Amino acid sequence: MNKLQASIYNKSYQLLTVVAVLVLIVFCSAYLITPATNKPNEKVDAWYLQQLSKLKAELKLLQKQLSYQKSIATCQQQFKQARVTYKKVAVLIDHFNSYETKYLNGPNLQRTEDDNPDVIIEPHGFQVLEEYLFAEQKSLDQAKAETDELLYTVEKLETEADRSYKFQDEEVWEALQLSVIRMITLGISGFDSPVAQYSLPESKATLEGVAAILLLYKPAIDKKDPLLYQQLVAATNKAESFLSASSFEAFDRLTFITQFANPLSTLLNKTRSKLGYNLSTGLRPLNNTNTIFETNAFNVDFFSPTDRYRMTADRIALGKKLFYDSILSGNGKRSCASCHQPAKAFTDGRVKALSLDEKHALLRNTPTLWNAVFQTKQFYDSRTSVLENQLSEVVHNTEEMKGSLKESMPALQNNNSYATLFQKAYPDEKEFISEYNIANAISSYVRSLIAMNSRFDQYMRGNKTALSVVEKKGFNLFMGKAKCGTCHFMPLFNGMVPPEFTEAESEVLGVPQTNDTVHPVLDPDLGKFNFTRSVVHKHAFKTPTLRNIDLTAPYMHNGVFATLEEVMEFYNRGGGNGLHIAPANQTLPADKLQLSRQEIAAIISFMKTLTDTSGIKRMLY
Repeated sequence: MNKLQASIYNKSYQLLTVVAVLVLIVFCSAYLITPATNKPNEKVDAWYLQQLSKLKAELKLLQKQLSYQKSIATCQQQFKQARVTYKKVAVLIDHFNSYETKYLNGPNLQRTEDDNPDVIIEPHGFQVLEEYLFAEQKSLDQAKAETDELLYTVEKLETEADRSYKFQDEEVWEALQLSVIRMITLGISGFDSPVAQYSLPESKATLEGVAAILLLYKPAIDKKDPLLYQQLVAATNKAESFLSASSFEAFDRLTFITQFANPLSTLLNKTRSKLGYNLSTGLRPLNNTNTIFETNAFNVDFFSPTDRYRMTADRIALGKKLFYDSILSGNGKRSCASCHQPAKAFTDGRVKALSLDEKHALLRNTPTLWNAVFQTKQFYDSRTSVLENQLSEVVHNTEEMKGSLKESMPALQNNNSYATLFQKAYPDEKEFISEYNIANAISSYVRSLIAMNSRFDQYMRGNKTALSVVEKKGFNLFMGKAKCGTCHFMPLFNGMVPPEFTEAESEVLGVPQTNDTVHPVLDPDLGKFNFTRSVVHKHAFKTPTLRNIDLTAPYMHNGVFATLEEVMEFYNRGGGNGLHIAPANQTLPADKLQLSRQEIAAIISFMKTLTDTSGIKRMLY
């Protein structure tokens, strides 16, 4: 290469280098000047931080008022302002920070963790603060300390590492739909505002939070369907207006849910689908349905064992045969159906179940098996989590069946019919007939006992003639003044807390030993305490389902009340507290409900609409 060629080469190389650098600068500049909030989920993070800042400001003002011992009325009003600010951002907090939610807005009750029942966790958050400011015995000093705790938790949320990464579009949209479910199942019932009863303004704040997040997605929605965003705005505005037009007790919850919340939930689901935001992978309790009231709203697999032992038609058929067969009992005379009779909603109609020798009663009343699948705890004392373990305990209990799954195996193996059914149900198992497979087969049958097609369900799905005027009134009382819905959560009407449906609540009610209300005595059964040995669980029992309650008398864990009227009278008096037998740890609010005879009758009328016998004939063997 001569000098001229070398010179040309060097200049060309330098020119190319300059061009490359310029291109890189332009590219980087374009990237750097692009706003960090171009993407919807990044806008969500910015909005989230803004709302946390507002919440902090409201709490600091309350903190200041409490420090200067301002009037109770002033502090109460500021508390309400802080709560509605919280409810707006809780649309995201509740979904993305469920652990922190317990410290921000958990029930004002001591609790324990399942894996460490010896450690009692004290309650914290807005509900605790509410008691200090609104209960008869108020305490500004304790309210100040609780406000300090709240501020600390909010500041932790602000500084959370990799926070914005969580706000993926599909998760944000799931949070939006779950917030509507949370509002109608917990919010409007007064679940987290038991004293101040500020639930309706707080529910309105929830909708304001939903609307604010929807605005962040407006450009994306408009690209798909400009009318959708307008429909969403109209739906949220109408729902907010309806919430603003009533007092807590007079609020027509049934109309709100069916005419405002359900249409909004449907629109949210439709929009999410249009945007292509598929639900994130992994098992969840709810299927992808428009509302929580649809026939297939609940995902049975979420409440079941691993894939290997999921419910199949063959396992259900085998389990059904075993359920009605006495082959598993020690004396060959008792089957599962002996105590769980289909014609009695899978109960036995007795105060307490009879022992195997039929000489004495067992400790507790026989619970229904309808919808037993939709529970994460089994037995009244919640001592086991899965149906397979429950089945095994019952079979081996000397007072119930006095049997043995292992010792039953030879009889099953020598029975050609059973051998064929087991091979068909468990074709991939090395051992077709095993202890676990026996338990799993019967549990599969029990999981198939789903009753979610009552007149109430039909009404919520659009059949406006399914409920009478009195029954509608009963629902509104159930979810409002009577506070039934704060423990028996809609739509399962058991103790599974929506919308996560992972926690099965237990309550201490102070149930009497007999129905003598003149000289009542607290039932000595210590319930969950016998299993956990934690003092907070003394006399605690799992909240059962109210579905098919008209068919499952007598009632309570000990069958003490023969009628629903007796049950309602017990609650109307404030439970054990009203009978002056309440244990120190009663979780049921001690206040009398002040329900009239007509109101009690209406509530009972509503509860009877939860009867679903459509599957009983099909389930009879």
